[in-house]
Amino acid sequence: MTNSAHSLGRRQVLLAGAGLCAAGLACAEAWSPTHPIKLVVTYPPGGGADVTARAFVEQLGQKLGQPVVVDNRGGAGGAIGAEVVYRAAPDGYTLLWGNADIMTIAPHLFNKLAYKPMEFVPIGPTAAVAFVLVGRNSLEARTFPELLELARRKELTFASWGNGSPGHVGSEMFKTLGKVPATLTVPYQGTAPAAQALLAGQVDMMYLPSPLFLAMESRVTTFAAAGKKRYDRFKHVPTMAEFGVPVDLEVWQGLFAPPGTPGPVIERFAKALAEVSADPAIRKKIEELGVVPLAGSQEDFARSIAPDAARWGEIMRTAQVRPQG
Repeated sequence: MTNSAHSLGRRQVLLAGAGLCAAGLACAEAWSPTHPIKLVVTYPPGGGADVTARAFVEQLGQKLGQPVVVDNRGGAGGAIGAEVVYRAAPDGYTLLWGNADIMTIAPHLFNKLAYKPMEFVPIGPTAAVAFVLVGRNSLEARTFPELLELARRKELTFASWGNGSPGHVGSEMFKTLGKVPATLTVPYQGTAPAAQALLAGQVDMMYLPSPLFLAMESRVTTFAAAGKKRYDRFKHVPTMAEFGVPVDLEVWQGLFAPPGTPGPVIERFAKALAEVSADPAIRKKIEELGVVPLAGSQEDFARSIAPDAARWGEIMRTAQVRPQG
């Protein structure tokens, strides 16, 4: 681990205590919510992040003694929802269902963001989501090698869910690593609208997050998984790396609080999340979605974020993706 990664991890953990006085809480005082908690998901209903978050909320609410209500705030590759939580009161009643998209990918893609990823307070990891490259059923290609050959002959369209999303980065990686002259990326508000456009034949292909892939597999042409190895839930799907195009888009998801959220609040959420994540029934539910369950301490989660940001920085350089705006 680099010194910078360690410093960033400690900084995020220490920020958890920064708002104690403002919130009127003593450091040693326990905290429990007294009314419903809003969980902001940065993509529209029906997408991979939304489906995964909803698998957690009922049990999380039971552990906390108050309902956890999903609030979908899609748009701008997740930046809109992230800003909502970034500017929310650090009182424990607004949380973020965060992910690599907005925390470790976006900083490499945008010169200016309306939020500062490293100022959110990490609570814990929840899941890792895989992506599968698929096409509309009427596309001439039926296999990944055929898709590459077709894409080298004519410009194909890629659906993404906003600049900075794995769908956007993956389209650039497909082009660069696959030696494809050009593709046209069409942004949508989330994975669900992008998938609907694919089914309607409005775009040629996209990366489906694993929950949507399992739900839609019979209605699309499956080309390859964008990961380092085949996934247990769909082992019949080869990886892009097997064809010489090493695209790895697996992203983590996790729970975050606004900057300055008091330490006792973070501790309460971290304890509840750890209990939910360890529940065999929840793990089974997550695995059935084609998602990999994750669990870990708040400190370990915080320390993992900076190295992941460095990983995505290298991916961006390989894909020749340049920052915007």
